[in-house]
Amino acid sequence: MKYIIFLFIIFNIFTKQSQANDLIIKNVTVINPVDNNSILTLEHQWLLIEDGVIKKVSTTAIEAIESTKEIDGTGKFLIPGLMDSHVHTGTMPGANADYLETKPLQQAYLKQQPRSYLYHGITQILDPSRTPASVELFNQAAIKPDLLFCGAAPIIGGYNLLGADLAQAIQQRKYFIYQPEKDGLPPKGFDAKQHSPESVVKRIAEDGAKCVKVYIEDGFDLASHWPSIDMSTLKRVRKAADKYGIKVIAHANAVDMQRIAVDANVDVLAHGMWNWLTLKSDNGLPAKIQQIADDILEGKIVYQPTLNVMRSLRDVTVAGHMEHPDYKNVVSADALDWYASENGQWFSKVMVEGYDNLPLAQIHRRMTSVLNNGERVLQYLYKNGLPLVLATDTPPAPTYASQPGISANWELKHMYKLGVSLPHILAAATINNAKAFNVEKSYGSIAPGKVGNFLLLDSNPLKSIKAYDQINTVVLHGVSHKRDVFKLK
Repeated sequence: MKYIIFLFIIFNIFTKQSQANDLIIKNVTVINPVDNNSILTLEHQWLLIEDGVIKKVSTTAIEAIESTKEIDGTGKFLIPGLMDSHVHTGTMPGANADYLETKPLQQAYLKQQPRSYLYHGITQILDPSRTPASVELFNQAAIKPDLLFCGAAPIIGGYNLLGADLAQAIQQRKYFIYQPEKDGLPPKGFDAKQHSPESVVKRIAEDGAKCVKVYIEDGFDLASHWPSIDMSTLKRVRKAADKYGIKVIAHANAVDMQRIAVDANVDVLAHGMWNWLTLKSDNGLPAKIQQIADDILEGKIVYQPTLNVMRSLRDVTVAGHMEHPDYKNVVSADALDWYASENGQWFSKVMVEGYDNLPLAQIHRRMTSVLNNGERVLQYLYKNGLPLVLATDTPPAPTYASQPGISANWELKHMYKLGVSLPHILAAATINNAKAFNVEKSYGSIAPGKVGNFLLLDSNPLKSIKAYDQINTVVLHGVSHKRDVFKLK
């Protein structure tokens, strides 16, 4: 009898501990993305979240017990947490290992990085080129967005392993693909079978990745001097990815590289098509580019516009850019001071030198023209019905003008400026991203069984793009946090 009483007491203790993390949101307007073209607005809703998962959504009041936290949602709007499906979590934007002063700044940045995403409502991120070890490092933060990842599978000497030989590839990249017809006979002791497309994709899937990333890149701008992955290898990656149920995402931004990616039947294009090479058109899209865009539409390929890339590469050369007030919320004063210093301007100088030290106004016009190319492709795809996704490639290079969370907020505003409707903006940041990477059972909308990641907004995101600047509360796995706790003090 005493033993039964003891078990009953223990059961109650654990039950109360779990209930202490439960949450009720009452009398709130739920804006729920069902798919790209269907968003439900449900007034006077009650939500119960237990153990970080949505238990119940109801039009009638849900009774709270003593240990359950309540949030009054009267007059507020509840949406799913946002997802940025293209970020790089390992490095501080603008950092340079040659400057010793960046080491403490890097440490402070990595500590703040998860909070910067959460401050801007990003509760899920996907890093398309991480390893399980780097994911584990990010996840050591006490409060953080949910991190999904892809396994990066470069070829020896190609982009992401530029200039590397086999020995260097073994040291630098866990999932590189060995192509015997190009890379020659393997050295003694090297198991070439472990780096076949099939084996690499299998290990990526077993490590928990949502996708395998391939690099279809033979050189930036007009250059074409880098080795690039063979179509036969791409097809083997495609077949293996299907076998193990993961997506294929391709780095490709030039018109010729995206042609290869589309022909290889990739699932996701990791960049917008801003590099038109020598093609030009004053009205509409050049015929070759429109054909690729039409094939993207027909194949229902996920298209990441990543407007942030060219925008941030341009803005790193714009005097006073880092004085924008948004940066002060999540970028430390020490980092801002360093970015403004002689050493901190190193990448801006690299960018100017890359344009043969032309006057800044002329450089900005050229870069804006390239950005406009990407904008026009996005508009064509959107007007023809392709669901868009929020993806920023933060940071795409050592540019300090691409910062966590801020870039996502600006990307949404940029898409809105280009004519993307507010319902489609919300879908791009929620349900479309979730479906693109097969995580819609957990994220992207508000329904029982899904993870309790939400944003409580003070205004309606279907009425104004400014609603994404008016986040009241971030709910992460059923635990509520006032937005300002993620802001730098």
